[in-house]
Amino acid sequence: MYKQIDERIKKVEGFALSSPYGKGESLGQPLGVKSVGLVKVYTESGVYGLGETYSGVYAPELIQPIVNFLESYLVGRLIGDDLIFDDIKNIPFIGGNGILQSVFSAIEIAIWDVRGKILEVPTSQLINKNSRKSIPLYASSGTVIFTSDEIIADVENILNLGYTAYKMRVGYQEWDTDIKRVESARNTFGNNDLMVDAIMGTIRPAWSAEKAISRAKDLVDFNLRWLEEPVHPENIKGLAEVCHSELVPIAAGEAYSGNGEYQAILDLKAVDILQFDATHSGGILSCVELARKAELLKLDSALHVWGSAVAIAANAQIALTVPSIDILEIPMVSLELTEKMWIEPPVIKDGIWYSSDAPGLGVTLDDSLMHKYKLNPNSGYRLP
Repeated sequence: MYKQIDERIKKVEGFALSSPYGKGESLGQPLGVKSVGLVKVYTESGVYGLGETYSGVYAPELIQPIVNFLESYLVGRLIGDDLIFDDIKNIPFIGGNGILQSVFSAIEIAIWDVRGKILEVPTSQLINKNSRKSIPLYASSGTVIFTSDEIIADVENILNLGYTAYKMRVGYQEWDTDIKRVESARNTFGNNDLMVDAIMGTIRPAWSAEKAISRAKDLVDFNLRWLEEPVHPENIKGLAEVCHSELVPIAAGEAYSGNGEYQAILDLKAVDILQFDATHSGGILSCVELARKAELLKLDSALHVWGSAVAIAANAQIALTVPSIDILEIPMVSLELTEKMWIEPPVIKDGIWYSSDAPGLGVTLDDSLMHKYKLNPNSGYRLP
């Protein structure tokens, strides 16, 4: 259906915005705000699509110049032509992964958004006309700096909202303290699904495979749905060692952007749950394909989300499209900008995301929002 769209790309804009975030005291947000990297793709008729790149969280100042560079590969190309992506992905040495691939992800998402807006249907229905109408969510919260009492309050709030799956972070405090925090979460959350994210792509020094296995032994009795990112993302061999210990299910993947990285994980069977994110892992279709590869290997899939409404919406479209994806992350830390971007606010009830009929991704961003939330320089994520 979308391949018949007879409109060409006129302009591509890349930029970053900064929004109040949580209570303004979140770990790693040096200026009390969170910055996100966004892309607008305009057609000749003036319709635009929105995309987001996860790299904007970490290097917001780089989004505009990278998009300026990539724009020449896109202007004049037909919106409905899937081959428009090939030139960027095949730039020698730098196109296949890393920040270029992350920014390309935003462009690909924006093109899917504009396709849906032109045809007046949700993006998921462009990919799979039999896409689902709902998808289970997990509440993603439990920051690494929370005390045990704060974890209890956090979980109680999650329960009051109707969620039956919750993820918390560990790895920043002393391990004995972290174990007490996990214990508090489990005791409060009952038999519901509990996930623990070791965030070793962020924490320094990262755990070795040996230390991660030792930590996993301490977590066995908590009956986790998964332990996430237990070693540094570059340590794929170590990740496989932790997974093959079969102590707790292992999840990873959000840090990767290229097919080669994901293929290495799949070849080594280095995870039990393969994670990916449309804003970083090559865009919407790449994530659909990763889910299918995981299914063939009898692995579970889960979507990572840690951005604005665009990131949430793009990954929701993937989850609705692919039946084998059984859960979607939903950030519980408030991002003020997100609430102002929905064409129709998402319907979330008892931990379930219900699809809407809003075209494309169901998001918008007018000039007034871009002015209100203009980028704060040096606001990228940094640990103290």
